[in-house]
Amino acid sequence: MELFRYPLALVWLAAGFALLLLFRYKAEASRQAAACLIFGDSFERLTSGAPAARRRLRGILFITAVGLAALAAAGPQWGAELSPVTDLKGNIVIAVDVSLSMGARDFKPNRLANARLLLGAIAEKFADYRIGVVAFAGDAYVQCPLTTDLEAITYFSSSMTPGMLPSQGTDFSIAIDTVLNMLSRYGGQKVMVLITDGEDHSAGLDTALKTAAEQKLKIFTIGIGSPDGELVPMTDSAGNTMEYKKDRAGKTVVTRLDENTLIKIASKTGAAFLRYSGPDAAAEEVRGAVGALELEGSKGKGRASFKNRYQWPLAVALLLLLIELLLMEKGLKLEFRFSRKAGGRAAVFAAALLLASAASAAGGAAEARKGNSAYKKGDWPKASEHYSRAAAKAPADKRITFNQGDAYYRMEDYAKAGEAFEQAAASPKVAARAHYNRGNAAFKAGDLAGAIANYRKSLALAPDDENAKFNLQKALEQKKKNSCSGGGKDDKDKKDDKGSDKKDDKAGGEGKDKQQQDQQKKEQDKQKEQERKKNEAKEKSRQILEMMKEREKAAAQQQDAARRAPGKPQTENRLEDW
Repeated sequence: MELFRYPLALVWLAAGFALLLLFRYKAEASRQAAACLIFGDSFERLTSGAPAARRRLRGILFITAVGLAALAAAGPQWGAELSPVTDLKGNIVIAVDVSLSMGARDFKPNRLANARLLLGAIAEKFADYRIGVVAFAGDAYVQCPLTTDLEAITYFSSSMTPGMLPSQGTDFSIAIDTVLNMLSRYGGQKVMVLITDGEDHSAGLDTALKTAAEQKLKIFTIGIGSPDGELVPMTDSAGNTMEYKKDRAGKTVVTRLDENTLIKIASKTGAAFLRYSGPDAAAEEVRGAVGALELEGSKGKGRASFKNRYQWPLAVALLLLLIELLLMEKGLKLEFRFSRKAGGRAAVFAAALLLASAASAAGGAAEARKGNSAYKKGDWPKASEHYSRAAAKAPADKRITFNQGDAYYRMEDYAKAGEAFEQAAASPKVAARAHYNRGNAAFKAGDLAGAIANYRKSLALAPDDENAKFNLQKALEQKKKNSCSGGGKDDKDKKDDKGSDKKDDKAGGEGKDKQQQDQQKKEQDKQKEQERKKNEAKEKSRQILEMMKEREKAAAQQQDAARRAPGKPQTENRLEDW
């Protein structure tokens, strides 16, 4: 057994300590010789009192502390302990289809949203494995490299949207090649989980499957979608459906779950095909299927190591240095002792306060992460509760206040949301977004003047914010419209007042009141009629859109059935996958 972890460092430290002793001895001898020449016969009397004894004691304490510190730096160790050895050999890459067909709404809200939920559930089930994420359509990109950080996986997967990649279509072969490249650096069992609707447009799938089988890559396929088919919606930036996707011939595209292709991929790589029924159930099935492959992983207490004991000499060295500082050559006076004690208490209090603030900040960050998780799940009240706790623990972090305002906004509590965004605007990092969101809250609450003012503040900090420009224009138009309608009413009221004055001259105050009441009743009836017409128009538009959707879907299904009917030639044109 080696008594020191760093024996070579011990040699150099010992040599340095010896030089320090030599220099101190030479300095002390020179000091005594100089004092003897100056003071002569009185030197013995000056060096035999209490101050001289304290000086010698301080020197001994200092030298001893330095020696113990050098000893601690060499890493003393004794006593053996068994440390756990873990070799993580499970590697899983989840490939998610992000083509436009994943925006179909046969699973609410759409297929890709369910795929993201499934990805998060799988990541939780495989917390003891390295997990990577690949987004693919006509091309494939590494969305998250192999890692064991669940928060990183959730963060990168949350940004996946239908049609996010420039190259559209669905190419399984490129996705498989990308996964093989990711796993080439790692040993052990290799697993790929393919989440898609199964519409493959690639010509090299068989070659990719052959390569995967040679490299022992197991591909588990999970199909999300309906075999009956669903239209592919084309949405605007707000998520509203503008139309339904059509192919190059002008026919409405119907996307269907292609189970045969997915079963083929799984069977050729020795894995299994699963039909999506829910995130938790599918994740549990994947866990069970992968567990049956007996991924290699060994955990045990098989490596012995010596216990580090540097703490003991280091603690004694610090204690001796503290005692050396307390011993003064001229003794201790009451005033100085009181001052020193107060200073020590102040230092202890400051250190405790610093530690408390650090612990509070760490607790605030943990609560903020919980709030973010609840927010992503749509649980706004729970998110607001976590953000409130986080803000109490870390009041200086305005990002937490910003997130709390966002949660209030989602709960339609626009007053509290505005207050939170106002507080968050004090931080330059989120000031522009805070003013913008506060403007949105004011607009929702009917405060057009406040909305306009905050949109302008946001644009002053971020002049290129197109959303703020658009919302400012809308708020100004609404304010102008309200002022114009209000002005016309005032003019009409003035005319009515003049007419009423004339009647007062003839019939008195009773006729004037009756005319005003009749006028107000007419205005109210007119407003009700306008609201009724607006509601009827909205309902009619919605019905027309639904009828168009059903008609286009039925026509597309009839065309597809006609193409597949016996005795009719099959066309070579495939449906494009967006």
